[in-house]
Amino acid sequence: MRIIEPAHACPSIPEHPLVALRASTGLSQTAYAQLVARTHAQLGYGSMAARREKVSRWESGRITPEFSAQLAIAHIHRIERDEVLRLGWPQWLVAVNGDHDLLEQPWSQHGAITAARLTARMEDPSPGLIATGPHLTRQIRGIITTLVGHPGPPERSGPRIAPEALDWAESRIHALEALEGGSPITPDALNLSARTEHQLIAAFLTRHGYDRTTGARLLTLAARTATLCSWTSAALGEEPRAERYALAAVRAAAAAGAPRLTAACLALLASGHMRCGRAQDALSLLQAVRAFTPRPTPRLAVILHSTQAIALGARAEPTAALASLRHAELSLAVSAEWDTEADPYAGNIDEEFLTLASGYAWLRLGRPDRALPCFSSFLDDGPSSDRPSTPYDAIQLCAVAEIQVSSGQIEEAAATLRRAIVRTGGLPAGLATQFRRHLAAHADTATVRESLDYLAEGP
Repeated sequence: MRIIEPAHACPSIPEHPLVALRASTGLSQTAYAQLVARTHAQLGYGSMAARREKVSRWESGRITPEFSAQLAIAHIHRIERDEVLRLGWPQWLVAVNGDHDLLEQPWSQHGAITAARLTARMEDPSPGLIATGPHLTRQIRGIITTLVGHPGPPERSGPRIAPEALDWAESRIHALEALEGGSPITPDALNLSARTEHQLIAAFLTRHGYDRTTGARLLTLAARTATLCSWTSAALGEEPRAERYALAAVRAAAAAGAPRLTAACLALLASGHMRCGRAQDALSLLQAVRAFTPRPTPRLAVILHSTQAIALGARAEPTAALASLRHAELSLAVSAEWDTEADPYAGNIDEEFLTLASGYAWLRLGRPDRALPCFSSFLDDGPSSDRPSTPYDAIQLCAVAEIQVSSGQIEEAAATLRRAIVRTGGLPAGLATQFRRHLAAHADTATVRESLDYLAEGP
């Protein structure tokens, strides 16, 4: 697992679920306001103003609709009043789309298998995160309950999987995981490979028979493939997709009765919430990890402390953030004494990982001058550079561009964008949007304009 944290609030993603919900109707804000007002009156709640500005304020999160207006919106989208009452605004809006199925699966082997199947056939998820507020609280409660009262691995009747087929699948998954530490292969190619493996494991779980030992092995592999799908999606700037895969990974790991793997998957989910500006959600997830892994392995401890440091930085808590970084340094020093095989789910944790984490923490603390040196290896393209290319390079360069803009280094930020385009051969849409956000305010600068035009040309 590598640190990926290029955007403070997922700028390419509409945060509020009402944005996607209204878009699904094909209505403008004005037309949607009129529809809500008509429905409000038809339901007997009285008249209400049908102004575009009202919908705009709802979607920005500045104003919460009155309860009667929420019921009118729920009626339009066929959501029961009980759901509105149970989940509250804006969480009940998630119940409108297919994401509801992923969130509402029971915390059991069957629920984990269904989650693997749902994500294996996932196409275009709705914008924004879905495991927030009460939804996140319920997910955390389910995870801990599953691990504490684990019923044992699943078994299923039906035609058995050939052992060599499972061995071959596991070897391919291991090979993909190894590419995380260094590979010139683009993240979209890795993402496609990871999704293919995830679909295969989901098919094994749902179409074949297996004993308990094989069932536990399959769930572990499902967690690993979902994790691969999650981090490669994040490297593409596709945060909603990354979150759904991380949720499936957590479910599979918990159902397999693997607390260390569950902890690593939860840390991955926490990183996604942190990238989307939800630092408190990230801290809640990290607290849940510590509830069932009070003594994490050294490399896992590095991940937890580093993630916590960045989240605390986003909350403007410098003392606590720097203390977390110090704990991460101590854990990394201890990790050298551990065999990697004894700590298999902590990814490629090394000095560079911790350096990048420090950079992101300083960035969130408002100290771009301290953050930029932590990314120096990404700016060295010369022949003397011995750093291998990784699938994360482009998204780390996006963070560099953000730091440079924050420091007033506009020309350098434009050059960083060009470097990212060259390294990827054409930025994926999610990353391109994030780069545009950082540089848009300086589009009148000649080099920035030239770089943005280059970006618009596509691969």
